[in-house]
Amino acid sequence: MIIKSGPTTPIPRTVCRLIYWGLAMTQPLVHAATALLPTAPSGFATIPGVTGGLTGTAPAGRTDSDLLRGFSAVASLSGTYDTNITRSPGLPVAPVLDDFILSLGGRVEYLSKASEWTFGGNYRGSYSEYFNQAEFSGYSQGGGVMANYEAGRLSVSLNTEIAFDRGSNQNYSSAFVERTNYNSGATASYRLSPKTSLQGNIGQSFTTASGGDFNDTESFVAGASALWRYSPLTELGPGLRYTYLSGSSQTSRTSIGPTMSLNYKLSSKVAMNSRVGMDFAKYDDGGSADPTFSASLGLNYEASKLWGLDFSLYRDTQADPVQAGGFTEVTAIRFGYHRKVRRARLNLGLDYNMNRSQLPSNVSGGGGNDRDFFSMDGSVGMPILSNTSFANIYLRYGDQSGSATDTWDSVQVGFSISRGF
Repeated sequence: MIIKSGPTTPIPRTVCRLIYWGLAMTQPLVHAATALLPTAPSGFATIPGVTGGLTGTAPAGRTDSDLLRGFSAVASLSGTYDTNITRSPGLPVAPVLDDFILSLGGRVEYLSKASEWTFGGNYRGSYSEYFNQAEFSGYSQGGGVMANYEAGRLSVSLNTEIAFDRGSNQNYSSAFVERTNYNSGATASYRLSPKTSLQGNIGQSFTTASGGDFNDTESFVAGASALWRYSPLTELGPGLRYTYLSGSSQTSRTSIGPTMSLNYKLSSKVAMNSRVGMDFAKYDDGGSADPTFSASLGLNYEASKLWGLDFSLYRDTQADPVQAGGFTEVTAIRFGYHRKVRRARLNLGLDYNMNRSQLPSNVSGGGGNDRDFFSMDGSVGMPILSNTSFANIYLRYGDQSGSATDTWDSVQVGFSISRGF
């Protein structure tokens, strides 16, 4: 499941746009390194470029009556050869199946003109055809709406989305699943003075999955913090966070604990948002729980117009959709590098995820679903057809170690072509 937490800084309109576009896309692996606080990885072995590519933006200077200019659309075609489509460990557990997947996707979105109120909506969908394993062919789709209010000292952002995705998912013992996820959230910031501000966020998520004996899961997260601007570039301050985690086969887990936030921004070159906290948890049926550590960090460094680096860290606890009565402590790290070479853009990335099972003291079930995941990915893309389209080729290697049924590796290589309208 995905636990989403709001950012710890006021939300300007450009950041609100990033939140909105991010909800509309299914990113490969753990692309959580942004200027916002990162979120937990989805775990899906998705195909890059199915709904990505060019993102149209509304032209500047339109009038209130010219609503159509707020709309944009993207159509995408991608092909991927995957050496292990089911993330199987091989025989005697299950055979390793390879296949070529052809996907056709698109996205339609609307974002209103900048004002005190900004609002928008989006819909994305794709159909994937497996050439040899036709039973895995099918649709993925999702959509969402958002609204943002910013005036004077107050900034408020609201968003909600629903997504239906299908594919091999490492959070579900790498089974091929069809998963439906509902997310909603709100963030608010109020500036008390030039030096101090109050901020808060709430987020809720419900996840269901078919294709195996999996648990439905849900989460609720609420936080508040008081930030002091130490310098024109740095702000920090204490806060408090509350979480509620549950599932169809889990007793509820609640936690509350202190947090500390530190944010830094140097013009457009360096940006960092970070939060660390300690969660003191308990289970509603009386089972005991050890305190857990939570953290989120997003760091961007744009050295020049030619290249840049990004780094993200996420650590939190989630209800386990596989282990009955269990929870999982997730640590996800990503390092990315991008460089512009003439008209082309090169992207390289490394991911490392650690999942550690956490069971209440009164729940039996062995060691749980511990696993480690490592991946490397790279892509090269450039505008084509007089800059009306974008072409991309990519390569990805993934390796997971865990139990006998959760150890596998795979290679994906493919292309994508996107056109914006």
